[in-house]
Amino acid sequence: MTSPGEFKDAMRRVPTGVSVVTSFKEDEPRGITVNAFASVSADPPQLLICINRAARSYLYISASRVFCLNVLAGNQRHLAERFAGKMRERQFDEVAYRGGLTGSPVIEGTIAHFECRVAEEHHAGSHSIFIGEVVACSARPGTPLGYFNGGYHDFGIEVE
Repeated sequence: MTSPGEFKDAMRRVPTGVSVVTSFKEDEPRGITVNAFASVSADPPQLLICINRAARSYLYISASRVFCLNVLAGNQRHLAERFAGKMRERQFDEVAYRGGLTGSPVIEGTIAHFECRVAEEHHAGSHSIFIGEVVACSARPGTPLGYFNGGYHDFGIEVE
């Protein structure tokens, strides 16, 4: 059986995009940096995110049943680091965002965002897999922020 350390070491070699998943509870916004997300279906439009159930953001998504996947641009590393940290209060101070259709924060300057209502939740190990029904989305040109081998990288791929 593979050890958790071996698994983590191998997964570090898989390049991924970086997003901030946002939600809210009792009018308080919350966000968490994630790289575990994927498209599920185009008809109906659905995607999935994986959130550690020990994370504070899990409670916000679970309670509100909505979230927004904000796909970070190559120049938004500071946001990836901010929402990956242990900041418990005032996460959105000095972060430009607007309330989206679901009420979840839509972060300004991202190359894409997907506002979702939770359609399903599945537990797998320490995480929950949320399948979201996409109710609104948009995209703009730009390069995506990536994660590879323990570090953030501007992948330098221009998105038209």
